[in-house]
Amino acid sequence: MDSHKLFDPVFRIVSRTAYGVAFASVSAVLVAAEEKLEPVELNDIRGMRYCEFLLIFDDRVDIYNTSDSAGCPDDLFKAIDVTKLAEEHGADKAQLNGPHFWAMDDQTVGMGETKTFGGIDARYAATLPLSAVGSGQGADPYKPYTSAKQQTMIFKAGSPVYELVDPEGNTYILNAYGAEVKDGDPANLANQLNPAEGWSFKVSTPTEDLNIEGSTDTPVQMVGDDLHQYYTLTGTGAQ
Repeated sequence: MDSHKLFDPVFRIVSRTAYGVAFASVSAVLVAAEEKLEPVELNDIRGMRYCEFLLIFDDRVDIYNTSDSAGCPDDLFKAIDVTKLAEEHGADKAQLNGPHFWAMDDQTVGMGETKTFGGIDARYAATLPLSAVGSGQGADPYKPYTSAKQQTMIFKAGSPVYELVDPEGNTYILNAYGAEVKDGDPANLANQLNPAEGWSFKVSTPTEDLNIEGSTDTPVQMVGDDLHQYYTLTGTGAQ
């Protein structure tokens, strides 16, 4: 049996009072004015599996996420034809992101309309600049960028957090990790990553809850590693 939690309808009923999602984003988020976002809270999500769909247009990237939907069946996700997906949604290109697993305990973030991608429902999460796709698989590794979206992440005291430390000593906390992580344990990234010069990876256990909060008014700094996991800076934008 997969050691990761799978999102199911029971979890959705319990946690639906608000809502949450976190994903890789680059530069300032260009949230479409016509999108009506609602805050949704997701609780007890450490290890929960999710997928994302990127619709790429000539001026933006629209992101849809399954965390507030009925999940991301592996057979359907693997069968998706991204060329067909782009045509169906009027985009220039499409990309698949995931599956990934959340590394925080709780979060709240804004989400919008639901669309269906190859039989999988996902909700609108953000609109990003074209730089969000980087070289084709997300932001370039170990190059920090700014993310401006409504999102609060909570890492509970007594649970491990996974950190990238930059050459100046700034600490970034892992938001989510991919299927490439050995045995589904982010601690194994210590032996899997090849950090850029001056960067390092470590695991720590906070004695108090760690909250990281961002908005369009108070953006946060993020960075990706060479396996395309994403981390958020503590300190600026963190409480």
